[in-house]
Amino acid sequence: MTGPIAGRSGWSDDVWSYLTDPRMPAMEHGWKLHVSARPGDLETVTGLVLPVLLRHVCHAKFAKDQEVLRAINSGARSSGSVGKAITVYPPPGTIAGIAEELVAVLRGREGPQIVSDRRVDPGAPVYYRYGPFTGDYRTGRSGRLESVMTGPDGQVFDGLATGSYRCPPWAEDPFAGEPRRTRRPSGFGGGRYRVTAGIVRKPQGNVYRATDLKSGHPVVVKQARAFVAEDESGADTRDRLRNERAVLTVLGTVAGVPRVVDYFRHRSDEYLVMSSCGDRDLRREVQEHGPYRDDDTRQDRTLSGLAIQLLRVLDDIHDQGVVVRDLKPNNVVLDRTGRCQVIDFGVSTLDGTGPSGATPGYSQPVEHPDGPARAADDYYALGATLFFAATGMDPVIVDSDAVVNRDRTLLGLAWALPGRDHREIRSAIAELMSFDPSVRSVGAGRLRTGTAGRSGAGQSGVDRPRTARRPRVDDDLLGEIVEHTASYCVSEARRIVDPAATSALPFPVDIYGGSSGLGLELLHHTHRDGVRETVDALAQWTATQSRALSPGFYSGHTGVQLFLTAAGSTSRTELPALPTEGPAGGPPEADQIEGVAGIGLGRLLLARLAPSPTDHLAVAAECHRMLTSGTARLTPTGADTVGSAALREGFAHGEAGTAYFLLEYAAATRNATAVDHARTACARLAALTPGIITAATTPGATRRYGSWCRGLAGLGSLLVRAADRLDQPEYLTLAQQTARTCAALAPRMPLVTQCCGLAGVGDLMVDVAVASGSSIPSDSEEFWDAARTIAALILARSGGTWSRPLFPNTDLTTPSPTWAGGSAGVLAFLRRLHSRGGPRLGLIG
Repeated sequence: MTGPIAGRSGWSDDVWSYLTDPRMPAMEHGWKLHVSARPGDLETVTGLVLPVLLRHVCHAKFAKDQEVLRAINSGARSSGSVGKAITVYPPPGTIAGIAEELVAVLRGREGPQIVSDRRVDPGAPVYYRYGPFTGDYRTGRSGRLESVMTGPDGQVFDGLATGSYRCPPWAEDPFAGEPRRTRRPSGFGGGRYRVTAGIVRKPQGNVYRATDLKSGHPVVVKQARAFVAEDESGADTRDRLRNERAVLTVLGTVAGVPRVVDYFRHRSDEYLVMSSCGDRDLRREVQEHGPYRDDDTRQDRTLSGLAIQLLRVLDDIHDQGVVVRDLKPNNVVLDRTGRCQVIDFGVSTLDGTGPSGATPGYSQPVEHPDGPARAADDYYALGATLFFAATGMDPVIVDSDAVVNRDRTLLGLAWALPGRDHREIRSAIAELMSFDPSVRSVGAGRLRTGTAGRSGAGQSGVDRPRTARRPRVDDDLLGEIVEHTASYCVSEARRIVDPAATSALPFPVDIYGGSSGLGLELLHHTHRDGVRETVDALAQWTATQSRALSPGFYSGHTGVQLFLTAAGSTSRTELPALPTEGPAGGPPEADQIEGVAGIGLGRLLLARLAPSPTDHLAVAAECHRMLTSGTARLTPTGADTVGSAALREGFAHGEAGTAYFLLEYAAATRNATAVDHARTACARLAALTPGIITAATTPGATRRYGSWCRGLAGLGSLLVRAADRLDQPEYLTLAQQTARTCAALAPRMPLVTQCCGLAGVGDLMVDVAVASGSSIPSDSEEFWDAARTIAALILARSGGTWSRPLFPNTDLTTPSPTWAGGSAGVLAFLRRLHSRGGPRLGLIG
């Protein structure tokens, strides 16, 4: 696969071996085939498939080796990639013939189901779907990376493979009219169970709510897909489901766990039917109703009460010789009275025997790869679960050192539960999260006897965690952090432009999640050695990328052009026309991220840099007309999701973002009518803000009320701008109130990023501090202090040392250099804090 074959060329990267045919026409997207295989069969399947492909014109890629395929089939990368051992890219009109030959040579072979595709024939692991042939990626409105395909009529369709089959409207199914799809019977278990709702969709198998038509009782049906997450021994998800069945059978007399109702097989997949424990898990409960506190007036929501309940269930489980090994908020279900039940025993051990598996931050830090699990292991997961219940945050997991992660987690707990009133429960959680099993056992014993956290009780241990001292964020430390983080961003920019670097997905080019946002931040650091050259290289690379971008600012062409222009690049692209409809039809979007308000703002910024700003100002004027006439409309994103906040008034997708553009347009044009529009928009938001603040301070308020993109941080920054632009000092007073509210929410915000994270909140503190200092200098120190506290909170949610931190992106596990979800956005806030002001992004201030 690494050399020429029959006139073909081949090469490999870390994941794939590629086979290309010079006769293959250039295609951006089309119908393609996937062959599913088990890791142990990869060599044999490749040997059967390759001769077929060599008889046809096509490109193809093959999983490089068994270990790569085992990782693909685990589902850890994505649900849409499971099973895809071989991908075939045929020319138009040839897919059916190639598929027929592949089915013939692979009939009877087995492999994981490819959930993003349709199956060609039930007797062979050959699948098809319409998708991209070349990588064309962009950041969508929600911040998710999208694989973009543009149809013949200009319609854009997200081509990224997901957990279900999707097809663009312009593509005609080449197997239409043939019963190719594998369909499930009308009911599970021979029609005994009627599905009523889906609980979760996973590559390993879906979980459903259903009604047992025989008993009339609600049940949960858990699927295990064949050959998914198969290990070296051949054990897969089905083995873990069988293990769960065996464990639950042993726990049949234990209160607080589900009961086995049935177990059956459908084709190669297996299904476990259990009694329903309720429809509310601990994660959802905390997201919807806020953290558990011992001072809560609701007796069913005290943290100590939750701890004792869970410990009693664990004790009963342990008495039967079972170690749970996967206790976490998702696996704690609450009934209508608030009583806890523990679910999901797929990786549990019975009398020391069970499959492998662990959850980072919960069970993984104390797993025993070379020995049996111990009951004390569940106590660590209990401590981590109680940490989530108290804060709404998962444990820190970004550092390679588990001790650093644990200590940062406990520091976050001290911030969320300060003072003597919470000392006992803090101490109990700290003991449960010790790496010394004897200390964990002592901590559990104290919970049982009601002596948790009392000084002098119990015995000393090797690892009795103490809360780490909070970092003192002074100018010297800030300077070191900014220097270190800028160096990291520079090294990542160099990696992006390095032609020898390989990546599974192309790096985006937009502001929100790509090279333009990174480059705009690096422009503030060109006084550092090597940064100017790196920015030039990044701009040159960005200009040469061919991507199907929207006209948008944060996620599209307008933002890319702003970076290129600000970087002094001679590359220019013709900016696309303003949108005439939204992504799903209807009126064009009005928002900042991708809509008319963002485009208008970007054009105003480009006008400042252009020798002749007329064209940019004309487009900004049209954006203003579209917004004020109602031609463009807002469609807030995520308003109906768990934990959503006041999105209608938010910055990224809401009214604050459109009002910000109206303010800037009025300031740029000094047009009286434009000023009136800006005044009206800002007055409306100012009138709504007190109610939002009240909602954000209720016990169950979601932490997203604090965010820049969705909540008060973005709204507060608009009010700061409006106070200055419209000369209305009462708006600054209101912005100060929003900043205090955000500061109170910050200890419960898990992300360190600009979007939905602490960096966005920190930027509000800087905005308010700078504005307050220009009016009443003594008022500004309150907000500079708050900004330094936000910086300390960011450090507490990060890895590394205080002076050389490792900032996690939105998945909490790895760093990235992006602006919205990575280190560049954190750097922007820390830079502004260190220099006591300056623009957030490019020219935006």
